[in-house]
Amino acid sequence: MLPRTPRNIIVLLLLAVLTLTGCTGGGTSERGSEADSIYAWENIKQSMMEQPEHALGLIDTAEMRGLADVNLADWMRAQVYYNAPAVEDMGKARDYCLQVLERQNPAADSVQKLKTLSLLVNICAYIPNTYQDAVRYAKQGAGMAHHAGDILQEANFYFEAGKVMERLQQGSGMDYMNRSMNILREASRDSIQPLPILSSDLGNTARILAGQENYAAAIPLLQEKLQVISRIEKENPNAPAGWADQQRAYTYPVLAYCQQMAGDKAGARRSAEAFEQTQAAREPINQKDMLNYYALAGNAGRIQQIYDRLEPFLREKEDTISWRYADLLYMYAMGLNNIGRYREAYQTQFRYQIINDSLVQRERQAETLELAQQMKTQEKELQLKDEEAKTTVYRILAFSLLAILLVILVALWRLAIAHQRMLIKNRELFEIIQREQRREVRDIERIARQPEQERTQGEQLFLRLVELMKKEQPYTDSELNRDTLASMLATNHRYIDEAIRECSDSPSTKAFIDGYRVDHATLLLTDTDEPIALIAEMSGFANRTSFNERFRERYKMTPSEYRRAAKA
Repeated sequence: MLPRTPRNIIVLLLLAVLTLTGCTGGGTSERGSEADSIYAWENIKQSMMEQPEHALGLIDTAEMRGLADVNLADWMRAQVYYNAPAVEDMGKARDYCLQVLERQNPAADSVQKLKTLSLLVNICAYIPNTYQDAVRYAKQGAGMAHHAGDILQEANFYFEAGKVMERLQQGSGMDYMNRSMNILREASRDSIQPLPILSSDLGNTARILAGQENYAAAIPLLQEKLQVISRIEKENPNAPAGWADQQRAYTYPVLAYCQQMAGDKAGARRSAEAFEQTQAAREPINQKDMLNYYALAGNAGRIQQIYDRLEPFLREKEDTISWRYADLLYMYAMGLNNIGRYREAYQTQFRYQIINDSLVQRERQAETLELAQQMKTQEKELQLKDEEAKTTVYRILAFSLLAILLVILVALWRLAIAHQRMLIKNRELFEIIQREQRREVRDIERIARQPEQERTQGEQLFLRLVELMKKEQPYTDSELNRDTLASMLATNHRYIDEAIRECSDSPSTKAFIDGYRVDHATLLLTDTDEPIALIAEMSGFANRTSFNERFRERYKMTPSEYRRAAKA
C-alpha cells in the first residue's frame, strides 16, 4: 500500500499551483505541476532500486524546493537505504527514522510517525542484535495506532512484534500474533478491507507453527485462511484476476504437509488434490512447496514429475548454485529416501551438500570482501583522525585519571561515613541488647523472690528450667530439644512449653533454647577472641549459617558487628 502524502505537502502544492495560475496562466501551471511530480515519492521509489543515488538526489532537491518537509525527506532517505541493495545501510536508515520521531521543529504528524515506526520495525527486525528494539518500536506503534483509531496499523504492529519475539524465543510472540489476528477478525465482521491482511497473517502464523512442529495448531489457521480467501473471492468483485487461485495454491501445500505430519493422511490427500485443481498448480515454481508433502507421503510418481519440471525450470531461470536449487535437491532426496530409492537419494543428497557448501562459502567470501572494504575505509578514516587523536589523548587520560581519583575519594569518604554510622547504630543496638538481657534477669529474679506457695506450677517449673540452663548449660548441645529438656526435668514437654510462654517472651521451647545459645555466644564474643565458627559450635549451633540467622533475628546485627560494637 502506497504511503499517504502528508497534509502540509498537499497545501504547499496547491499554493504553488494557484501562484503559477495567477502569474502565467493555466498552461504554465500544468507544465510546472508535471515538472514537480518527479519529486513525488511515487516517482522516486521507481528509480530507488536501480538508481539509488539518483533517488537520493531527487529527495534532496524536493526538500530544498519545499516540495517535501524535512520529516518526509528523511523518511524517504530511510526507505532508500533500507531497500536499495547498492546503497544498503541499515545504520543510516535507522538514524533517519529516529530523526523523524525525535524532531520537535517541525514535529512529524501522527500519520508520518506511524509510517516511520513501521519502517523502523522492519529495519530493526533485519539485524539480530536489534530484535529487542524492533519489538519495542512495534509496541509503541501499536499504542499510537490504537489511539489514532487505525486498527489495521495496530494489528500490523502487534503481528510484527510477535514475529520478532518468536525469533528471540519460541512461543514468546504467539500472544501478540493472536491479538493481531483477533483485531482483524473483529474488524472483518463489517468490512472486507482487513481480510487480505488477515489471510496473510494466518498463513505466516501457520508456517511459524509448522516450523516449530506444532502442526495441530497450524492446521485450523490454514483452514481459516482458505475460508477468508473464499469470502474475498465472493464479496470483492474487484479482486485481481487469479488472486484467489494463487492464494489457494500457496495454502494447500502447507496444509497437506501439516495434516500428513499430524497423522490425518486422508485430509492431507484431499488438500493435495485441491492444490492440483488450482490453475496456479500448473506453474512449476508453485509446485515446489507441494514436493514437501509428496516426499513425506512417498508418492513416487508426483515426486519425480515435480522434480523433472522444476529442475530444468530453475536451471534456466537462475544459477544452479542457489538456495532454491539446493532446497529442491534436498526435498527430492528426502522423497527418494521415503520411497526406497536409497542410492539415488544418497547421490542427490551428496549434490545438495556440495551446493550448500558452495553457497556457504560464497556468502563467507562476500562477507570477507565486505569486511575487507570496510576495513580499508576505516583505515583511511583512522589515518585522517590519527593526528587529532594524538593531541587529545593526553587530555582525555588526565581528565579520566582525575575523574577516577575523585570517584575513589568520594567512594572512600562515603564508605567511611557509612562505616561510622554503622558503628554508632550497632553500638546503640548493643546498649539496647544489654538492657534487654538485664531485664530478662530481673524478671527471673522477680519470680524467684515470690514465696514458694504463691508461685504457679508454671513459674515453679520455669525456675527449675532456668536453674538447669544456668548450671548445666545443656543448650551447648546442638541436639537439645524440648523432649530432651522434659526428660531432664522429669516432666512433659507440653508443661515446659506452657511455662516458657507464661514466664518469658519466647513463643516456643526452641526459641527459648536458641535465646540461651545466642546469649551465651554474646558473652564469648565480648570476652574472648575465639573465631566465630568456634563460638557458634561452643554455643550449641549445628553450623555457622544457622548461628548467623538466629543471631541476626534476635539482635538485628551479625556476630562480627556485635563483637566490634562491644569493643567500641
